[in-house]
Amino acid sequence: MEENKDKRNNLPENEEPAHDIGIFVSNRKGFGFIKPEDGSDDVFVAGRNKGSAFHQDRVRFEIIREGDGDSNPEGCIKEIIERSLTDIVGTYSASERFGFVKPDINNISSDIFIPGKKSKRAQNNDKVLVHIVNYGGGDKRPEGEVVEILGQKGEPGVDVLSVLKSRGVPTKFPHEVLEEAAGVPEKVGAEEIEGRIDYRDTFTVTIDGDETKDFDDAMSLTVENGIYHLGIHIADVTHYVSENGAIDKEALHRGTSVYPVDRVVPMIPEKLSTGICSLVKDEDRLTLSCLMDFDQEGEMLSCKIDETVIRVDRRMTYSEVAAMLEDPDTVKDEDKKDVFPLLENAVKLTDMFREKKTRRGAVDFEFAEPEITLDEMGHPVEIKARSRNAATMIIEELMLKANETVARTLSLDEEWRGTPMIYRSHEAPEPERIETLRNLVWSLGHGFNVDLKDIKPIDIQTLVNSVSGTKEELLITTMTLRCMKRAMYSTASRQTDETTGDTNIFKPVGHFGLAADYYCHFTSPIRRYPDLINHRIIKKKLHGDLSDEKIKKYRKNLPDLAQHVCETEHRAIESERDTNKIKMAEYMNERKGQEFEGVISGMASWGIYVALPNAIEGMVPLSSMDDGFYVFDEDHMVMRRETGGREFHVGDEVKVRVTEADPELKIIDFEFV
Repeated sequence: MEENKDKRNNLPENEEPAHDIGIFVSNRKGFGFIKPEDGSDDVFVAGRNKGSAFHQDRVRFEIIREGDGDSNPEGCIKEIIERSLTDIVGTYSASERFGFVKPDINNISSDIFIPGKKSKRAQNNDKVLVHIVNYGGGDKRPEGEVVEILGQKGEPGVDVLSVLKSRGVPTKFPHEVLEEAAGVPEKVGAEEIEGRIDYRDTFTVTIDGDETKDFDDAMSLTVENGIYHLGIHIADVTHYVSENGAIDKEALHRGTSVYPVDRVVPMIPEKLSTGICSLVKDEDRLTLSCLMDFDQEGEMLSCKIDETVIRVDRRMTYSEVAAMLEDPDTVKDEDKKDVFPLLENAVKLTDMFREKKTRRGAVDFEFAEPEITLDEMGHPVEIKARSRNAATMIIEELMLKANETVARTLSLDEEWRGTPMIYRSHEAPEPERIETLRNLVWSLGHGFNVDLKDIKPIDIQTLVNSVSGTKEELLITTMTLRCMKRAMYSTASRQTDETTGDTNIFKPVGHFGLAADYYCHFTSPIRRYPDLINHRIIKKKLHGDLSDEKIKKYRKNLPDLAQHVCETEHRAIESERDTNKIKMAEYMNERKGQEFEGVISGMASWGIYVALPNAIEGMVPLSSMDDGFYVFDEDHMVMRRETGGREFHVGDEVKVRVTEADPELKIIDFEFV
């Protein structure tokens, strides 16, 4: 077989998925499977037929044995089209003249050979980042060189750093980025305020988490003659981040800030993110604001997007605001008395927003997320389900309203129409998935009347509401969520108006989950690049600097940018989940043998997943159930004992005992009590 290192392949740039091209997923036992790009059945690849293919490689293959219904087709890899993994994190084992690295990725069957001169003097049990220089094949091991020593296995923070490095998350800013950041001023100058709407005398607050240090959104809200005047003021990051400058290029490269369990990996240097861009109390700050007026029914009367300057009067926390709203009688401090009328009006306004959003069909899935508290050594001391209180719901609704208003304005308003931007899109689910869901819902005795050719958000919302409080609620909401596509970043596509014939119309996909035709990200430019680029385009428009030539260039470049930030967002999400899994497994490792009550949250052919009240999830492997052979009925999501007499359903309350918890493998195993 011909090896093709770092070859992007001789395929057309916009190729269609081919039946003989796919992604190789290796197994630690030496064999693997190919996931074909055309979506056909996975193809089994024996160790002798994989050549030098490595985990996650894009490969060309041929079928050497067709599948027969009971087994997958078998294939032979003919060509490596593209290497996916070039750098790997693992644990170093030293010998006198060489060493080996055991990869953290469990799928990789072979250790990586490290020549002595390529070890960077790594010691036994060091966690290291290795660059692969030869992928081996046959009887030959892969070979690599140590490019970075992350620290001794078990040292505080090394486990999280290993995840970040393995996912390719940049953890240090290049010198030129820090040098550019050093030149950013620490105070807002008088000349920078000129031409901006001055909101410094308007009462303004921030509401964030207790530990938040980068404040990129603030709000003002007054009521006059029955009209709500709402201002959502967002840090004007682009004022300090020059287009195509070092900071801008690095921010685009990162795409987003990352929030693993024990740290923040910012998108822009802290000199900006927690300094001049952060909307801190009692300091002048430059902002880009969405200014909206609403009547007493919550209907928008007018809106304006403009450059502003603010000075935050109160820095509030979610817990503080929630406590104030829950028991107003406890509000005694003068400064809290000042802010309370604003909070009361915010509750009234966001209640109206939520009601309107619900009426149009927006879907709200509530699943517990873990909140993990670590000690100074990075050891988990408490894990609980993250609470969603009145304060978080207020901010959520306000940010949703601002994001939607900006997207609608730039898309439909006569002054702004045609302005290119990055939208936050969410496509409707595939009819085939909804049909499967419908059949499951019907089999459980519930109604679900839906037009498979024209699925509406209200259909999903109606279903979720109809099963609320039933024993099938968790199963149906879980399966409904699995039908949903992932939200993405995208651009508008050119369409023709059937009435006027106008071909200069650009319309986005829309956001199915929010039941919104127009939606974007505008409110977090400190931590998300799509928000930053949207700000930059808006400001060019405000300054009359968005020429036809620049619009054409943005329309050409934004689709690729949107794809890139989708990938960096996914990388961030997976990194955060991985670090959570490590700490949850570490937490449960100290509780082996203890019993817990939980709820069956999912199942597969290999086991039954159980979620605990603190949002920790583990699995009962079928191999550990010694009272018979169990068969998974995927159509009805039921696990049945083959001889009858016992079955398990998603949503069943169960009692489990912890049998295994491995932070390195990120697994927690239970057994039924």
